[in-house]
Amino acid sequence: MPIILGNIVAVSKEELVPHFFKSESTLYSNIQRYKDKPYGIKRVMTGGNGRQLLVDFDTLSGDIKEALHDPRKVDHILEQHYHVDPDATRYFSIYKFSDGTYLKPDHQERYIINASVLKAAISLRNARLNEWKNKNRSKVGLNNTIKADVLSFNDVLRKKYKVEHDLPSSSRFTATLNDFETLINGSFNYESLISKKHRNINSRKVNDDTVKLLNDMFADKIRKPTAKEIHEQYEGFISGYIQVVNNKTGELYSPKGYKSLSVSTVTNYLSRWENKLATHQKRSDNRQINMGKFKPYYSFEMPRFAGSMISIDDRQPPFKTLDGKRVWFYLAVDVGSRAITCAVHGDTKEGIILEFYRQMVRNYTYWGLCLPAELECEMSLNSSYKETILKEGVMFDYVKMEANNARGKYIERVNEELRYRMEKGREGWLARPKALSESNQPGVDIEKVPRIPYKQIVNDCLLDIDKWNNADHPTEEGVSKWDFFLERQHPSLKPINYEAILPHIGIKRESSCKLGNIHLNNGLCLIGDQGTVAKGERLIQIMKQIEGKDIDIYWLDDDQGEVLKAFAYVDGQCICELVKKPRPVRARIERTVEDDAAESLLAAYTNTVDGFAKRQRADLDGIVIIKEDAKPLKHQIFSKQKQYKYEDREPVIMPQIEDVDDDFGTYTSVRQSLKNRF
Repeated sequence: MPIILGNIVAVSKEELVPHFFKSESTLYSNIQRYKDKPYGIKRVMTGGNGRQLLVDFDTLSGDIKEALHDPRKVDHILEQHYHVDPDATRYFSIYKFSDGTYLKPDHQERYIINASVLKAAISLRNARLNEWKNKNRSKVGLNNTIKADVLSFNDVLRKKYKVEHDLPSSSRFTATLNDFETLINGSFNYESLISKKHRNINSRKVNDDTVKLLNDMFADKIRKPTAKEIHEQYEGFISGYIQVVNNKTGELYSPKGYKSLSVSTVTNYLSRWENKLATHQKRSDNRQINMGKFKPYYSFEMPRFAGSMISIDDRQPPFKTLDGKRVWFYLAVDVGSRAITCAVHGDTKEGIILEFYRQMVRNYTYWGLCLPAELECEMSLNSSYKETILKEGVMFDYVKMEANNARGKYIERVNEELRYRMEKGREGWLARPKALSESNQPGVDIEKVPRIPYKQIVNDCLLDIDKWNNADHPTEEGVSKWDFFLERQHPSLKPINYEAILPHIGIKRESSCKLGNIHLNNGLCLIGDQGTVAKGERLIQIMKQIEGKDIDIYWLDDDQGEVLKAFAYVDGQCICELVKKPRPVRARIERTVEDDAAESLLAAYTNTVDGFAKRQRADLDGIVIIKEDAKPLKHQIFSKQKQYKYEDREPVIMPQIEDVDDDFGTYTSVRQSLKNRF
């Protein structure tokens, strides 16, 4: 609509193109053509740099001015009172029905216009009523004049605003005006303009009962019928030659009340989200696909530090070995750095999970790092460790297990990158027949894809991991994933809880402690304290619990097979750490600084025990035991009896028994002399 700028009426470019000029260039060429002439189209303001191109309304041709309408001319009395009601715009744009749905945009626009016209009509009525009162004119017929003005105002609305109202032209107009004018909470009754037909569910051909029946028919995962087949069944049901029985109640549905529907109507309702949400999930057993289609997902900010969270999962690189099998890998990805920090492989995934956790402890110990604070993993392989190493506080402070929810683990994105960015170009790569991207679907017969030796698959995959870790971090310019991992560990991480971990993932050995020495892994260990040989009072406290006793040792080897960490337990209670016994070179000429330090540790270890023994001996005092005469017994029964010697009694002659062994007299010893034995 043209605008008034002082004494000038201006028109914007958007009102002229393309309604009256085919393009902007056509408009500009016309402006340039008449620029220096006393007639023709003239520009009021140039466009650009935030300014809007404006054209002088009075310089336009007559047909354009007539179509746009001169705002200085009033063609209808309601124009003096009409403007778009902002309260109506606000009300109808946020209005919601009881089920939470909003008005459609075209309905909003219609109700805003109706409300604006009614407010103009009320304003006109009040002004006209005052005028009639001043002229002592009766107000009879006043509402009829207002109704006539409102109905004729549609011509102006169509011409100037390209809209129109649909207020009733019958006697219902007065009732509509009165309902609207009834104030509710100090405001006009905007809701009175909303048609009751919007939510008149009973009048619909497809009511809730019909939708439920269609969904029940469609949710057949055995036959998986199409929408067209459902339409045929439904029409047969309402025609009476197909019976439908409720599986839960055994109730026979009655076709009474169900209306005939078209194929497009059935298809439309079955394809609605609220219906597909149930029927498609029941028809399909693929949980991953169903979650991808229907389950909302979380969105998180990525961790700012390495070590804050680690994401783990199994994967099978897309290659077949010579025997037709596929290698299993179990990987760990530090989410903050995106670096792969642990990788183990094997023939089956069940056999590698325990070794995976062992290798994780080996790696982080070797790097001198704490284990991550939080773990996210899948439920299937890890659920058996919920009360042991995956109990919160043992290996990780926080543990999140996802039950068959691939989208819930960050590592799935890394696995996808490995598959399609790094492995896809290698010989033997297996495409997925149902991959979403056509480029990832097989292009040849899968039986013709060459097979790869097991070791080659493993070596190539480990090389890919090294390349992945050395690549740039996705958000930190100039920093590799691995550098980020090593340099930006979270400062609040806690030391590895070996005492709680090793009884579950460590190797068990039975041994004993003698003179403070314990045999382990074909070598000797000493009692340790915080990673070094124990000394002083701490050593004595431990030896009181362990010396001379049988113990259980749980230990973990490093990548070279040496003792990485070992702890001694008695009756399930952790007693102490065990450290490798230092062995300095005996010959002094061959000794190094490390040998001297090792001998100092051995000396401190031995002197601690000797010093404790001396203190114990010094605490011993000599004593004399004096034996007192025994008190006489109050009751002497057997000691008062007369005693007989065997020789004082007459001998008793036993009957002669014949020897039944004829060879007894000839028995000789089977023992041989030293001479005869050799």
